[in-house]
Amino acid sequence: MKKERGSVLILVLFVMTVLGIVAVSFAYRAGLESRARRKDAVMVQLRMHAASAVAIALGSLLEDKNDFDHRGEPWHTHEQLSSDDWLPEWGKDRHGRGPDFATDYHVIDEESKLNVLFASSESLAKLGMNSAQVAGLFDWMDADDIPRVEGAEEGYYSVLESPYRCKNGPLELLDELLFIRGFDTADFLGEDANHNRILELSEDDGSLTYPPDDSNGELRLGWVDLLTCVGDGRINLNTAPRAVLRTLPISSEAVEQIVGFRSYGEGSSEKLENHAFRSRKDIDQLQGLTDADRLALRLRTKFSSTHFRVFVRSIHLPTGLSYHLQVLLRTGPGEAQVMHWRIGS
Repeated sequence: MKKERGSVLILVLFVMTVLGIVAVSFAYRAGLESRARRKDAVMVQLRMHAASAVAIALGSLLEDKNDFDHRGEPWHTHEQLSSDDWLPEWGKDRHGRGPDFATDYHVIDEESKLNVLFASSESLAKLGMNSAQVAGLFDWMDADDIPRVEGAEEGYYSVLESPYRCKNGPLELLDELLFIRGFDTADFLGEDANHNRILELSEDDGSLTYPPDDSNGELRLGWVDLLTCVGDGRINLNTAPRAVLRTLPISSEAVEQIVGFRSYGEGSSEKLENHAFRSRKDIDQLQGLTDADRLALRLRTKFSSTHFRVFVRSIHLPTGLSYHLQVLLRTGPGEAQVMHWRIGS
């Protein structure tokens, strides 16, 4: 009888142990599922906040009614979204505590960049593209299957671990660069994480914070900041960075004259219109330009744009979860069309 009671006790203990393990396992899975649901809910909110930021950026672009596009305008220079009552989640709560979400956007004029569909190998080299990248780019876009020296055609792409076809046609999206031999994500994105063309602490501290950078005191722009494949090939003289201006067949003196003329501080008491190129007359009044400079600027530049890229980053501060969005827009009188919507930096 004692043996039977001992056997029953052992069986009961065994069953209780098994049930305990099952309970712990169930609780663990339930906890994982609960955390996963919370994460999913946060990501839904982040996506909604990013879409709201795009709508705000689009509204700012559509409100711009003048005859030029300049980096001193509200579509490019704006207060942080948390400073206005756009969404309650972006401001302090009723107890005065900080927000749970931080969302902001930056708009870059696509026509401030060098258009790869019209660019020469010389202008691409001036922008910093090496000879292998230039060859690979033109091989990707030309109609034949004959590789250039240092280039790549079908024979190269067809034997990759994950093979694909060489396009042999013009770029339709700039992201196609990432499929071309010689290009990588680091070069594509560069160091300008928020794409405001200003060197910030996080962009000059090595690998301490995102993005990775060489901490050399200079901002290395990525191809996404310097190149485009939309527009008519002319460069907006009011918004082009110095690196893009240098790709034009003009003198270094002309480049500095352009940069000086359009310089405008946010706190300036002057009118922005006095620092914007609006007609060929504004080019003619620049000092120190040669006739060749003026002719090149008349033929190769413009003063307003119709294509813009919006970069959005939304962060959930308590968890560090983030959501990045890129939207390529084409604008017209009172309307805009989304050409490309891409999740990621």
